[in-house]
Parts: sequence; C-alpha cells; structure tokens
Amino acid sequence: MAGFAIVMTILIDGFFAIVIATIISITLVLLARKRLPQEVQGRRAFLTICGFAPFAGLIWLVAVLIIHVEVSNKLAHQDCGFSPDPYVTLPNGYILGSHNTYDGYIVAPGYQTDVPVSGPGYVRSIIDLRLSNGFFIGTQFDFKTSSVSSFVFDTRTRVFQVSDTEGATSHAFQSADKNDVDRWAAAETSAHDDATSYWVMYAQYRHHWPNYILIALILGGESTIACWLWAHWTSIRKRTVLR
Repeated sequence: MAGFAIVMTILIDGFFAIVIATIISITLVLLARKRLPQEVQGRRAFLTICGFAPFAGLIWLVAVLIIHVEVSNKLAHQDCGFSPDPYVTLPNGYILGSHNTYDGYIVAPGYQTDVPVSGPGYVRSIIDLRLSNGFFIGTQFDFKTSSVSSFVFDTRTRVFQVSDTEGATSHAFQSADKNDVDRWAAAETSAHDDATSYWVMYAQYRHHWPNYILIALILGGESTIACWLWAHWTSIRKRTVLR
C-alpha cells in the first residue's frame, strides 16, 4: 500500500507540474507577442523558446530527481527520501529500515529479510533499538503471539536471542480482539515516539548532504533556464530599440 501511495503521489504531482508548466508557457508566449513587434528579427524563435522553456525546466526537475535517487542509493547508501522502504546504512555495514508502518528491521551485509520476525542475519518487527559493543539490543512485536519481546543480536556471530517476553499471549493476532488492537496501537506508538525507538537511530545515521545536492541542482538548472530566457528577451528588446 505504501508503494502504491507513493506512485499515486508522483502521478498526481506530475500532472499538476505539467498543468503549471503549460500555464507558464502560454503566459510567456502571450506576453512576448504583446511586448515584441511582429516584424522584429528573432521574434518567432523567441516565441518558440518561451513555449519550450517551462517544459525544459520540468524535464530538468525529473532528471535531477533521478540523479538524487542514484546519489542516495549508490553514494549515501540510503533511500532517496520518498521510498516505501526507508533505510539507512550503519557504520558497521548493517542496514536499518522499515518495511511499512512500523515493521522496523536490521539486516547484515549480504543478507535479506524474510517472513519470520528473525532469521539468518536479520531481525524484523523492531520497536526499540540501540547498538552497544557490537550488540543490537531492543524490543520487537511478535505478530504470532501478539507480544512484545526483548532481544539481543550479536553482530559478530549473528546469533539472535530473546531475553524475555512482556505480556505474551497464547493466541495468534486477531484484529477484532480489543486486547490485541491495544497491544498493536501501543507498539506502534512506541515505535515512533520512544526515545529509544529505532527511528531515532535511523535519523542519527541518515545523511542530509544528498538533499543539499538536490537543492543545488534544482536551483542551478532552473536559474540557468531563466537566465537563458532573459538573455534572449534582452537581445530582442535591444534590436527593437535600435530599430
């Protein structure tokens, strides 16, 4: 569902961006026609430039977003910021991310997460998390038992151990059961708001420099297009004065 929501957001934003570019294009063409005499040399070419410039800016914006994705994934080793699977890479090479609402996970280099809440090289359904002396220590929500358990994961041996269980139940999670719903809500709140939430570690190791590069590329490219348009306008206006 998260992936579908992001796709829909991109499509809707893209639609409005095209509409805005079209409005700007029409406005520039009408303005140029009104301000520039018809017989001035270069007027027709400039009208074409006015019509194309907003779409050139839109194309540049798309290109920059693609560059941003590549920079984030390949150089910063993290998601681009609008992914259904946000993740960062920790200094020890482990990936810390979230599959959906609060299905936090850690996964060792070369491994992948699977259906169980824990397996070779990974732990899922994380709520709280901290890293100390090569050990991941935290809590996780077990959907099968509708319980919150504390765990320790040794990054050197990749051994996973559950140290204790809080409020364990003997039945599988049933969304209609009020107690289960309460546990789910409490765990979800904890996963986002706790001072030891895995989101705290996620924010700690997330790089911000890809965003600065994104902003610089957007401003640089759009400014270049605007200056290019202004230079042509100034050139034609000079011809009008000389005439």
